[in-house]
Amino acid sequence: MEIGALLKRGFTVWWRYKVLWGLGILLALVGRGGYGVTINFGVSDPSQPPDEAVSRILLAFIPEDLTPEAATGWVLSLGLGLLVGWLVMLFVGSIVEGAAIVQTDLLDQRGQFDLSNSFAAGVSRMVPLALMDLLLALPGLVVGIGILVAFGALVASVLTMANDGPSASMLAGAVVTIAGLIICLSIPILLWGLFLAVFRPLAARACVLEGQGPVASIKRGWQVLRRNVGQAVVVWLVTFGIGLVYSLPVGAIGGVLLFATGANPVTSFGAWVIITVLFNVIFAIILGGVLASLNVALWTVGYRQWTMAAPAMQQVYAPVRGM
Repeated sequence: MEIGALLKRGFTVWWRYKVLWGLGILLALVGRGGYGVTINFGVSDPSQPPDEAVSRILLAFIPEDLTPEAATGWVLSLGLGLLVGWLVMLFVGSIVEGAAIVQTDLLDQRGQFDLSNSFAAGVSRMVPLALMDLLLALPGLVVGIGILVAFGALVASVLTMANDGPSASMLAGAVVTIAGLIICLSIPILLWGLFLAVFRPLAARACVLEGQGPVASIKRGWQVLRRNVGQAVVVWLVTFGIGLVYSLPVGAIGGVLLFATGANPVTSFGAWVIITVLFNVIFAIILGGVLASLNVALWTVGYRQWTMAAPAMQQVYAPVRGM
């Protein structure tokens, strides 16, 4: 199938079967949407000297009895908590993603709506899909640990400055140092992330639609990518372009909210939380979820055409084949 016909079929499946939009919203809720939104309102008060503003911000969030050692411990504990939360969301997200892939494939191939069996298939593929993602995430986890340690050192330095009387110049030096380290660590992860953006959808469908194990799914995904790299990149560019177009009005609305409300986490914390939550619910979960279902449709239709795999429901209950 030509790439134009493939994309047309993917869009048709997404538009005709709007039940997939609900699955996309579920994907967004479990962090698999790919169209996340956040609002970080900066703090700006030109009437205050820089050093005074730095001191006010630091002292507003730093308890008087907090030591650098305790702060480092809190940062590491927070990192561990985030890791545990990520693992939970990884397994829950694997169920939802598996169900979305199977349901999309059923609608594309048979026009069949079978949500209960789709979720049963998602549960059956939860462990291999999550383990596959863990393997693919290892480079990012290693670098993330390094960034977390560096961030802990930065927090300890900031606390030391706060106790000694912080200054903008002192804080700037620490921020520049940590920013340089994070940039150096992030470049290879960015490149790895770009590769995964094209590769992972194929490996995930090998896992769900063909009943492959974690390692076998990665091998199968690589095989499919090598044979269809041109069309796979085109599909990714389409999804990336959709995300770019989506982000422009969202960013504009965020800017309007910033200037209209003056909300920021220091001077108007309550308003900032309310706006951020509402903004994310409307754009990241609802609209982002609808777009996430389009991504699922495009990649699933593409994988089906590139592999001519057997219909999903004949494969999803197959035993896992080899690590």
